[in-house]
Amino acid sequence: MQADIERKIHPDDGMWQPAESWYFAVGRSALRLVDLAARASWLPKIGSILDLPCGHGRVARHLRAGFPDAELYFCDIDHSGADFCAETFAGTAIHSKPELTEVALPKVDLIWVGSLFTHVDLDRTRRWLRYLSEHLNPDGVLVATFHGDWSLRMQEIYQMIDPPSWERIVADYRATGYGYAPYRDVDMGDYGISLSRPEAIIAAVRDIPGVRLAGYMERGWADNQDVAMIAREDREIPWTPEFRSRK
Repeated sequence: MQADIERKIHPDDGMWQPAESWYFAVGRSALRLVDLAARASWLPKIGSILDLPCGHGRVARHLRAGFPDAELYFCDIDHSGADFCAETFAGTAIHSKPELTEVALPKVDLIWVGSLFTHVDLDRTRRWLRYLSEHLNPDGVLVATFHGDWSLRMQEIYQMIDPPSWERIVADYRATGYGYAPYRDVDMGDYGISLSRPEAIIAAVRDIPGVRLAGYMERGWADNQDVAMIAREDREIPWTPEFRSRK
């Protein structure tokens, strides 16, 4: 699959690090998760995909190569990233806003959310998961990543946020299952680092009507971030032979 991808890199692509091999490997890992999520759902075919936040195409190039006939939407608060992806990978750009629920989104078969919930608090995580789930077609699936337990080690290796803020995050994480603090050394508004237990994410999914948790994988994305797969299938629908035959 890698040989078929578009390899053009935008000069402002902040993910073009620490090495070319890692950049493309992370994208391939996302494509693998999309395939796994589709197999874990009743989705017969992926005809439309929303990549949010798309950045400058680390994952988008693999989505286009993996689903050449699909309708792709690229959404990011960095408008240049969304525009670059739309032009380079043949899709539609959507300019995002700080509050995701204020953004008009299409209904699609699959939504890929790579490293968005890793940067916001629990209230936004719960609210945005519900909003995104509402934009799935019937049997569609949402694939989203989170900072799980492995990120405790990652902070020691690669400092994601200043030590005092990290101490606050970890304290809340241990007490409630979800910790968050905004960045203090950069002007990014209420945007920072979060840390979540699987139980906290599963509880958030359980509060969304009309869906079911199709899967949860620790360190599923690039052997780093946790992954939740949420299918647009009502968990309360009773099983009947007719229901099965409809699927």
